[in-house]
Amino acid sequence: MRSPRASFAFLFALLASACALSPRLTQWERDFYYTERLYIDGQHALAAERFARLRAQAADPRDADEAGLLQCETLSRGGDHAAGAACYDQLGTSAVERPMRMRALLHAGELRYYELRKPDDAVRLFAALVERAPDEPAALRALDHLYLHGERDRSKRQAMTARFAQLERDDPRSEIADNLLLRTAMLLEQEGTPIALQQAAELLERQERDHKDDASIVDCLMTRARIYRKLGHLQREARDLERVVDTFETSYVFASYSFEEQKVAATRLIELYRGPLPNLPRAEHHARNLPDMLRKPLHMPRYLITLAELQEARGQRVAAIATYRDVLNHVAARNKDYRQNDRRICGELADAAERDACRQTVDAYEDIEPKECGIARERIERLQDQLRRPDLQAPAARKPGGPG
Repeated sequence: MRSPRASFAFLFALLASACALSPRLTQWERDFYYTERLYIDGQHALAAERFARLRAQAADPRDADEAGLLQCETLSRGGDHAAGAACYDQLGTSAVERPMRMRALLHAGELRYYELRKPDDAVRLFAALVERAPDEPAALRALDHLYLHGERDRSKRQAMTARFAQLERDDPRSEIADNLLLRTAMLLEQEGTPIALQQAAELLERQERDHKDDASIVDCLMTRARIYRKLGHLQREARDLERVVDTFETSYVFASYSFEEQKVAATRLIELYRGPLPNLPRAEHHARNLPDMLRKPLHMPRYLITLAELQEARGQRVAAIATYRDVLNHVAARNKDYRQNDRRICGELADAAERDACRQTVDAYEDIEPKECGIARERIERLQDQLRRPDLQAPAARKPGGPG
């Protein structure tokens, strides 16, 4: 049986082979798909050479940029990290579309930081990306790299904290303003002093006030609860944890965010209400409701189905197959998580008879499979048929080299 990675490579190669035989494709497109196949097979030197030639021959500048991106990636995957970084540098200035330029700069910084061991050069690239294009997805990843740099290197932490704070002050309405506040607070938390912890808590209070509807609010509350715990403010910690649990129970937006935050918040509340903040009714409430909370429809399968449908509409059939498989993998992991979490909660019950009865109930669980699993299986089969016979249905998306 193939691994998921091998299956993906196989399907991608199958798509490339099928497309190469289609009379509707130009010679450039045939060469492009064949070169992708070389890349998948690990023939990096040959693939990089061919991608460079395709980049020069492309009639559409967007196709040239796609070939250029794969050329850079192939060079770095083949071990020539310096050439890969230089390739990304060039693409970061020449690409016709801004998202591609920002993506190239991000990868150039990543190669310099993690492979070429030039952290100062990488940090300059990451910082420039965050400052120039805070609304681009690449900026958020660059911000993560900057945060990790400050977290790892204590000597750089203070400067990085000041940089984040200044970026947020310069544009408090930017797409990443909430994440700048969060990361600044997390770096202050790393300092560990009472003053730094108090400053971090105040920043997170401002994040909650100014960005309460952003996806980072759960991270804000969880981080602030952790800081309050370090400061000894257990009542405030419990308040934030209660809000985390309530957010997951009541909000469609956050229902599929993460199992981990739900489990950590509810488990810590049980610990608090059984110990330093005695409130046995609330402890019992969380002990009894945590399994039910995890069984609530988390909407992740529906979200993945929607994502796969969008990928299909764009002609990204291989990606759609992978996403439909994620539906099945997610449901299987969720069913396993139910049992593990519920057995742990059972072990926290004070009465031995209740613990045994609880474990028997958990062991008798049947796997829950939502209707999305059936949809995913049917569509995987249909898409696989289309990949084997590309004449069944032409993808709606613009193919490389095709009309814009």
